[in-house]
Amino acid sequence: MEAAMEDKARKVQEWGVLPDATVLRRLRNQGMSYKKIGELYNVTESGVWRAFERAGMIKQRPTYRDVVPWKIDREVATTQTMMNLRSMAKRQAGLPIGEQDERILNNWLESMKESNVVLAYHPDAPPNDASSKGGFYYVEREDSDGDEWFRA
Repeated sequence: MEAAMEDKARKVQEWGVLPDATVLRRLRNQGMSYKKIGELYNVTESGVWRAFERAGMIKQRPTYRDVVPWKIDREVATTQTMMNLRSMAKRQAGLPIGEQDERILNNWLESMKESNVVLAYHPDAPPNDASSKGGFYYVEREDSDGDEWFRA
């Protein structure tokens, strides 16, 4: 069966046409990567990924926007705080995070709890304990913060 699919793929290679969602799903279930499927059908890896997304076979990737209400400036995208926010988004989406990232995230949340602070953000905030590049900063926890670990 795989040989027949590869033969069919060779016939449409010059057009760069992907097969229907059923065939794509079967190829992924056989362990093929997006890159390999793309090579097989003369389509880019991102083109294959978009086909899977259109077919509803890919869940939206979690981002920091899933856990905080702020639009974050690019300048702080590489800070440890941003890495923690990405890990938090993955955790809340039920996705696995690495052992080290899990430990770092737990330590960060515990440290904020022990210090009785929450995370806040303002694009003009200078470098500080929360972020070596600024933007993020800690503020003392208030009753109105409830169980949140950030302040909007």
